Amino acid sequence: MKRDVLAWGEGRRPEKVVSKETLNHRGIIELVGGIDVYQDTVAAYREAYKRLGIDIINRVPLVNALPPTPSGSRREHPEHSDYTLLPLGVFDTAIRHKYPCQTPGDVWNRDVFDIDSLDYDRLVVPVPHSCRGDDIQQREEALGEIGLYYPMLYTTLFMWGVETLGWEQFMLAAMSNPTGFYESFLVPCARKSQQIIDEVANSSCSPFLFIHDDLADSRGPVFRPHWYDENIFPLYCEILKPAFAVGKKIVFVADGNMTVFLPRLREIGVSGIMFENPATPLEAVIEHFGDAFMIGGIDTAKLTFGTPKEVQRMVYDLFDRMSGFIGFAISSCGGLHGNIPMDNLIAYFQARADIGATPKDWMPHIPSPIQHSGTKQSTGGFL
Repeated sequence: MKRDVLAWGEGRRPEKVVSKETLNHRGIIELVGGIDVYQDTVAAYREAYKRLGIDIINRVPLVNALPPTPSGSRREHPEHSDYTLLPLGVFDTAIRHKYPCQTPGDVWNRDVFDIDSLDYDRLVVPVPHSCRGDDIQQREEALGEIGLYYPMLYTTLFMWGVETLGWEQFMLAAMSNPTGFYESFLVPCARKSQQIIDEVANSSCSPFLFIHDDLADSRGPVFRPHWYDENIFPLYCEILKPAFAVGKKIVFVADGNMTVFLPRLREIGVSGIMFENPATPLEAVIEHFGDAFMIGGIDTAKLTFGTPKEVQRMVYDLFDRMSGFIGFAISSCGGLHGNIPMDNLIAYFQARADIGATPKDWMPHIPSPIQHSGTKQSTGGFL
């Protein structure tokens, strides 16, 4: 619940193990709440969050979800023709297929990267909501005490290039003329992100501010590390000034292997990391953020393709490893989408209930849980 996250954010032991999930699986939502997710999306999500004990929440629907794209097909986005929708769960995912620049030269020739013309709300990104102040306040009020709503800036800096140029033109332009790219593209993007951060920081009641940038792929940095030192991290310091000014704790969200960047993130004042595991090894996260906030730990691939017993063992082993860290919150950061088998999800939430992250009575009439031998059980927060 919200009170648990607030206690956790202050460095106190909450009553329960804090958790974050991106809930997008129709089966589990309707199973635990008994509400058709398309007939009453708002009520279905609220009930599922309560029943499942999900505390840190980004998806807070205010209206009914649209019918999903049929399995195995795709369709054009009804509002943004540059994007294609594909099925993912209750809510579709979007892939951009058309960009304004076809060559690196187009990046310099177009006048579209001015601070006033960079339009965050027109980007169809995985985060489902905008960073507008009125939107944030509506969703905080709608969620109430069920959990802590967190807005998140998806394109903090690096992702502006990915989302507006596409990977190919982004990398070609950045490598062929690093100085020009910095001045003509990254600096305007940083100023735009600072404006957005200022609005979010002064609109949200959360003590945290979540920012996202996929600086790496599964192998590590996409560019040489010194490129980030020269072009990314100095601008992060400027972007985050409005958040630091009002006392927000920064949680950095990223996919890929972020190991090499963890020390730099701490140096610029980041208080927490939401990480994909095992892309960023848990050992590296503990080394650099063990005294801070760590959100993650669940291997989404194992959750999706493993057996129910393997899923439960993963949760128990993670609890044994992380129970001594007050700042840890359990999460499958890749999200709980429609491709995860129901048996695995049931095993996952039963294991979460065993360690104190989900209420014991989360779902009646479930099979007897797999015995958790050799590991401490928990009735509340971390031991």
